[in-house]
Amino acid sequence: MKHSHGKDMVYISNKAREVIEYVKAHNLEIRFSGEDSFRSDFNEILKLYLAVDQLGVDRVGIADTVGSATPMEVLDKVGSLRKILTCDNETHFHNDTGCAIANAYCALEAGAMHVDTTVLGIDERNGITPLGGLIAALIRVDRENVLSKYNIDKLGCIESLMARVVEVEIPFNNLDLSLSATSRDEKSEEGF
Repeated sequence: MKHSHGKDMVYISNKAREVIEYVKAHNLEIRFSGEDSFRSDFNEILKLYLAVDQLGVDRVGIADTVGSATPMEVLDKVGSLRKILTCDNETHFHNDTGCAIANAYCALEAGAMHVDTTVLGIDERNGITPLGGLIAALIRVDRENVLSKYNIDKLGCIESLMARVVEVEIPFNNLDLSLSATSRDEKSEEGF
């Protein structure tokens, strides 16, 4: 915890128990998340998350607060969480090293149930996992499932609106998720 608030695990565990008991008494959904999960002692995080899972949280979150995680680390750590937890798990990846989409994809492969995204990945510093980028990765693997859940033809309009509202340019390499673009097969890419 040296990179963040400086609290030790005993303090965090005691406070977590106190807050979880309070929130449960009010019949609210509980998500317990730590920050800086990929630079912290992961054995300590596993112990803490197992303890809060046993207290009855609905979901725990693992965050790559500074965007330094690699896809292999994500597979390992999210997979480790899935093996010991009964509650849902959520992931949050910053894009400081350009790995947010790959990390989110690997998290889903390892059993993550929720991935934080934003339109165009807009967030502090270099942003987080962009919704369109993650959808593009997922559509290549399970096209029918993605199309049954998401109206991807609307995403371009949402991205344009968001870019106008927050006064940013849509990145030149933003993915085209229109049905015509996602239905291309590999033969149409020949010659490049």
